Amino acid sequence: MSAVKLSVVTATFNRRHALERTLPALLAQDLPPEDYELIFVVDGSTDGTAEMLRGQEPKCALRVLEQPHRGPSAARNNGIRAARGDLVLFLDDDLLCPPDLLSHHRAAHLSLDPLVVHGPIYVAPASPNSLIKYRTEVWYEGYYRALDSAMGPRIPRGDTSIVESSVLHEIQPSSIRGSLPVFSSIINSSIPREILIACGGFDERVPSEEDLDLGLRLWKMGVRFRHIPQAVAYELFLKSSRDFLHKQVENDAKAEVYLSRKHPEFRPHSRLSGLAETHGAKRFLRNTVMRSPLSPVPLFSLLIAIAERLYRFVPIRKAGVRLLDAAERITVLRTALRGAGSWKALQAEFGIPLPVLMYHHVGPPRPGTYPALTVSPVRFERQMRWLARRGYTGIRPSDWVKWRREGDGLPAKPVLLTFDDGYADLAEYALPVLRRYGFGAVVFVVTGRVGGTNTWDEARGSGTHQLLTREQIGFWATQGIEFGAHSRTHTDLTTLAADELAEEIVGCKHELAKISGSPVTSFAYPGGAYNQTVYECARGAYDLTFRADEKTPGINYLCTDPHDLQRTMVQPGDWLADLECRVRWGHSPIQEMRARVRLRSRLRRALRFISGRSR
Repeated sequence: MSAVKLSVVTATFNRRHALERTLPALLAQDLPPEDYELIFVVDGSTDGTAEMLRGQEPKCALRVLEQPHRGPSAARNNGIRAARGDLVLFLDDDLLCPPDLLSHHRAAHLSLDPLVVHGPIYVAPASPNSLIKYRTEVWYEGYYRALDSAMGPRIPRGDTSIVESSVLHEIQPSSIRGSLPVFSSIINSSIPREILIACGGFDERVPSEEDLDLGLRLWKMGVRFRHIPQAVAYELFLKSSRDFLHKQVENDAKAEVYLSRKHPEFRPHSRLSGLAETHGAKRFLRNTVMRSPLSPVPLFSLLIAIAERLYRFVPIRKAGVRLLDAAERITVLRTALRGAGSWKALQAEFGIPLPVLMYHHVGPPRPGTYPALTVSPVRFERQMRWLARRGYTGIRPSDWVKWRREGDGLPAKPVLLTFDDGYADLAEYALPVLRRYGFGAVVFVVTGRVGGTNTWDEARGSGTHQLLTREQIGFWATQGIEFGAHSRTHTDLTTLAADELAEEIVGCKHELAKISGSPVTSFAYPGGAYNQTVYECARGAYDLTFRADEKTPGINYLCTDPHDLQRTMVQPGDWLADLECRVRWGHSPIQEMRARVRLRSRLRRALRFISGRSR
């Protein structure tokens, strides 16, 4: 018997009623019967599923495999081993398949290199009404609509409202930057069987989200992913909101912790990565719920059940979905809390915020230079002493990179001190203070001006600052200070051609590595100016890049894009109260209020002057 070309694997457990509704469509495919086979792996069902399947008389080959109840991963692995086709297509027992579904999958593989092909899934109109069905329907529609228009599948990062997310955003697997290509829905996806065998199939130890684990391993192998909008299937959504909350969400939360440890690069994209983003009253309420021996989810479940009975009323339906979202978040966090062992341990693994303070010149004021860029040595030391007494520890960019990738190694209250431009005064007035308090930091250097002066400011009428020499950079690099890149000439990167841009960004990295004798992991946009082209160039060269935008709070989290890290600039007149605001919230409302008062005073003086001259 010649080998078939496509093996369709469906794992099922006590879902005969669903299969009886979906099987006719699967048996009516327009692909020639000799070109595919159907494999049903009955995972310990006791409802007569196997007997019903064996009673079919399809035109294509149909095989029924039975095994003790071991879960979908084991069932799918059984199907992979039994498959005779070159391609394996995974379907669920509740999918209604248009007659051309299999043809679209096979055609995609015929015209492309070996890869994973994924087709969209929508909720079947015949699905019974429920809050979870409504929420899933809205999500599917929005996700695939954006996916088709963007022509590049992405998963929203850390979105706890996602029920079943689908595929992939292609980037190089050699480094974890920006969005991660994910594959958290194996359903309606076809993969060459040899690739599945090579990667070891499904990990049967994963509590749930075994699809995501498989996708991460395939991505690390360099397998490409492709979304095919024409290969659509419709989910006969029979899952209840109660089953979703009390079975799927809890298992998914266990899997989040497991996968974050198995695949550390996944951590910034997990549903737990935004743990530190909650503030104020919401944080207090969340922490209270987490520490309570009793969960409020049973009460939420009751309210959700009432909302489902009143489903036809749109406001009640939407309110019920919000309750469902809240119950899901609570379930995820409480389950993850049990897995981590304690709230403190969970926060240490996923929930550490990072305030980033931006300085320029620390030292005596220089005649003719921009006064807004200078912080006095006395004020600077007072600020470092305050941070140390409040339990903060100055870290380096490489420490943040390590924690994002591995989940440990950070102090409980980190703060990242950044110094732009590399002024020579730092070696006398700032860096010795940092060493005294045991603080790490990063100095962003303009490599084409090392040992020279701030010519970019001089060209705009500013006075002169001496810059750090090669010898000073080499010395302080051995004293716990990291040096980051700040371009070669401090020019406006958004105005450069591609080769000039590469020289400023990538060339700067190589020069600085030679000067400092250490790897260069971070980059700060000179003047804070960048566009998408600049962002992509820096993203390809560095682990971290920093902006200088005072409109965006300078607090960063595990889920923050490492190539769009935010900073808050310490002002020359900042009080310690300003500093506390900056490390807590990433900006100082006190300083902002002072700035508004000064602006109003200037406007009043200008109006009085104009009024006096008009008389």
